[in-house]
Amino acid sequence: RRGVDRTFIHRRTGQRFRVEYKTDYKAAETGNAFVETVSVDTASKAGWAYSSEADYLIYYIPSDGLIYVLALEALRHELPRWMRKYPVRAAQNEGYATHGLLVPLDEFERSAEVVISV
Repeated sequence: RRGVDRTFIHRRTGQRFRVEYKTDYKAAETGNAFVETVSVDTASKAGWAYSSEADYLIYYIPSDGLIYVLALEALRHELPRWMRKYPVRAAQNEGYATHGLLVPLDEFERSAEVVISV
């Protein structure tokens, strides 16, 4: 519920890193990452872009075999600009919709600390 899927602890320093995982099956087809801004529209629940308590986002695009590693702080820094520049779309679920920005993958990649090819 806090948007943390795993916590890593650095062996030498003891520093903790909280991570949230996302998998996007449509990104390769559309050329856009879906950055969730509203999780449940009927309850006005904030999406993971705002509500996650993770330090890092691990964003996996299976069909491209790419993993984007982004600091959520850096992603949130980009949100106001992305909101002005890119469209918001809804993804319909049963009884509610999720809303998110369609951020072009090349733009998303520029915000990533690391891109891993698998």
